[in-house]
Order: sequence, then structure tokens, then C-alpha cells
Amino acid sequence: MKTCNSSRPDFLRYLLLFLFACFSVACRSNTPAAPASTATHPPTPPIITSPIPISNAEGTPIANQPGFIEWVLLSGVDEHGLTAEHTLALLEDADPQAASLVEIHTGSPVIVLEIRNVSPQGLQRFYHVQTLEGITGWISDYYVRRQAYVFDGEDTTVPLFDRPRGAEIARLENVTPVTLRQPQDLDWWQVSTLDGNLVGWVESRFVKESPEKEFLLGNDDHAHPCENCPYFLP
Repeated sequence: MKTCNSSRPDFLRYLLLFLFACFSVACRSNTPAAPASTATHPPTPPIITSPIPISNAEGTPIANQPGFIEWVLLSGVDEHGLTAEHTLALLEDADPQAASLVEIHTGSPVIVLEIRNVSPQGLQRFYHVQTLEGITGWISDYYVRRQAYVFDGEDTTVPLFDRPRGAEIARLENVTPVTLRQPQDLDWWQVSTLDGNLVGWVESRFVKESPEKEFLLGNDDHAHPCENCPYFLP
């Protein structure tokens, strides 16, 4: 007597399903990965890790200021927003009686090369700085501004760009404090917000030395930057 083996069709069905599943997995594993996004982002400047040397009155190194080499503004604007000194002297040495090498306009960016404590308690300091033109000299910390402000008298915000004359990437509210990152020339400066989360390029005419109304509105007859007169040789 013939008997029907009903388990054979089920076995073949499961075998075919198993082979199909294996084939599908193999195909997926050989599928090329999707190309990475080609969206462009504003370039982030490299962090310079060279610390700024701090020396004593004799010029002997005693410490380093950690972090990247920083740019600062030299300013003759006082705490009330009035321009007390339109030009500032870079000196031959870290001494208020030293000879003047050159005079530069208030609001000029410089890079810090060295910080020297000229009093035992470090209450008086001189900065060894270099201008965009490569001129080096010493100046009292009284004139050094580590923080600047963006301001446009004809708008409520100031645009930031991904590069000089490039694409706009953000806008900062008027009187937002910023730090200098990399001034390219007298026209375009790279700045960042104090937290470092936003970096961009801004026209230098919008970077101000003081947040005071008297200065921002020009009530003391001060113009910045000084057209065609960034440096004055003595």
C-alpha cells in the first residue's frame, strides 16, 4: 500500500525560504555604502597650541599662558567710551620710558608674543606684540583688549561669513562680545563668540573696542578703522 509523505513539501518549502533569506543578506552586505554628505561647512581654523611665554622683569621665562596664541585689540578708548588716545606707541622695551618704535591707530589688531611682569606682584604687565605688518614692540597691558564687540549702526545685527566676502553663515546681535581669531588684513577679521561655538569672518569696520554708547555712536568724533593710516612712524 502506497503512503503519501506529506512532510517532504514542507521541508522543500522551508529550504527554499532559508536559501532566499541567505541570498538577501548577502546582497545587502555587498551593496556599496551611501556616499558621505558633500555639504560644505564653514572652515574651522586650526587651534595653535603654542603657549604664550610669561617672563619676569628681567625677561626670564617663569610660566606659560596655556591655550592658542591669541590676537587682541590695542585700544586708547577709556571705560566711558571716549577715545583718550587716537594713536598708541609700541616701545623698544617693556618699560614706559623706552623709546617709541612706531605709533599705531587705536583699534589695531596685534598678536601676543610674550607677556612680561614688570612688577614683583605682577600688577603691571607689558605685552610683546606684532602687528599685521610684522612690526613688533612692547605696550602696557592697559591698552590691551582681549574682548571686542560687533556693532552696525545701521542694523540690529552683524553678518558673519564663512570666508572674507564669502557666504553668510550667521548673524550676531549688536554689541555681542567676540574674540579675535585671525585677522586677514585691515578689512576682514575672523572672530568667535566667547564660548567658541561660532566662528566666522566679519568686516573689521563692525568690530568695536568698546560697548559704550558714546563710542558706538561716534559722539567723540572717532572713526575706525582709520583709512590709509594704520601706522605712524615717529
